[in-house]
Amino acid sequence: MMNNVKSARWVIGIALMGVATLAGCDRVKQELLAPQNPGLIDPSATTSPTAALALRIGALGRYKQLVVCGNNECAWAEEGTLTDEFKNADFQVPRANVDQRNMDDASDWNYSGLTQSRGFIRDAITAMKKNNPDSLAMIGELYTELGFIEMSLADMFCNGIPLGHTENGVFVPAAPVTDAQVYDSASAHLDTALALVTGTDAFSTSVKRVSAVVKGRILIDQGQYSQAATVVAAVPTTYIYDMTFSATGGGSNGLWSVANSIARISVADSFDFVNGAKNVIGNALPYASAGDPRVPVLSGLVTNPVVTAEDQATPMFLSQLWKNQFDPLVIASGVDARLIEAEARLKANDIPGMMTILNTLRTQAARPVIGLTTIPVMSTLATPATQGAAEKLFFREKAFWTFGRGQRLPDLRRMVRAYGYTQDQVFPTGVFFKGGSYGSDVNFPVPANEKINPKFTGCIDRNA
Repeated sequence: MMNNVKSARWVIGIALMGVATLAGCDRVKQELLAPQNPGLIDPSATTSPTAALALRIGALGRYKQLVVCGNNECAWAEEGTLTDEFKNADFQVPRANVDQRNMDDASDWNYSGLTQSRGFIRDAITAMKKNNPDSLAMIGELYTELGFIEMSLADMFCNGIPLGHTENGVFVPAAPVTDAQVYDSASAHLDTALALVTGTDAFSTSVKRVSAVVKGRILIDQGQYSQAATVVAAVPTTYIYDMTFSATGGGSNGLWSVANSIARISVADSFDFVNGAKNVIGNALPYASAGDPRVPVLSGLVTNPVVTAEDQATPMFLSQLWKNQFDPLVIASGVDARLIEAEARLKANDIPGMMTILNTLRTQAARPVIGLTTIPVMSTLATPATQGAAEKLFFREKAFWTFGRGQRLPDLRRMVRAYGYTQDQVFPTGVFFKGGSYGSDVNFPVPANEKINPKFTGCIDRNA
């Protein structure tokens, strides 16, 4: 097949952001400046079109707070450890507590990085609207990112997130609000993005697609299932919006760093070993042992050279979705769009319709791509006989399609909120392999360092 490539590029200093359609898939790759340090934005950065474009590129780099941050501890790795995607493999008690679902508010959990990112993105939006007002797709892309960051906060943290902001260089503290209100704020930003981006060029089309996918994810968490399916209907299954990495300004893939390089987390499984005996983990999926092509795994137990866990004891299973330092990570995709449509069918009690979507993803000729991995054709799944069985099948399928991308935690929380499960029916339970038993946490607490905000005293509650 002919490889028809269309691209638009803007070079700002050392930053490059490209839009390209590659053979078989519609992929957006970004080479982004490292995030700015909080509070160090030069006012001159907003006073010219070129400077505003540079500020925009730097703001887009804040996506990497999801996977690249201080000491390699970031949102997607932490979320995966709290659920059943990753297993803790180091000595640090706070990170073991995440795995055990038993956390206090003494650690930050990258809350500060995510909340500060909102300010950087807002600054970039202001600068672009002032200096490049006709660059509607670029401005819309920033609104999409702002919504994505707020969605990620609501996905990850307890009820009680303060959405403060800066006005004329002065920080305005905010009272804590519920996760539902944070989703409302995120949804409004996506409405703005979708309204702004009216062009039909390749870049505008891509921004419309990523905006639709993020909006669809938010609508699902707001319980607006049919609306979510409508929003994503035009997104092709082959669409991919990536964050990319490089040695010349893009940094390392943070999941590769914390897992395959530092060996601080391992791909998890439905069992482990306690005192030499097999220990089955309640509700956990067998990511490491399933042999599923959507979660390709290299075992440190049987390969040479053996990868040793940081704690020198935990068996290491390494994801091959990011087997190299600069492999890309998917922010949003057409596969996400189809999964949104499938959940809408599930919620409408249309099990055959859901199964058609899921089996098409497994068998269609144009194979989905995750990072650099093309997923081979898989066998079809049998249609479940009951609604409960369909729910479990859907969330299992979605878990394998979206592994390591920060979607498992909001999915498990939604199973509690919207599907009527209890936390001990969906989160890992039983004996914890480093001692004791799993706790009952279903989210991260907003950290104590937020208490510098006089309007914040702690989480409103820790409910799903």
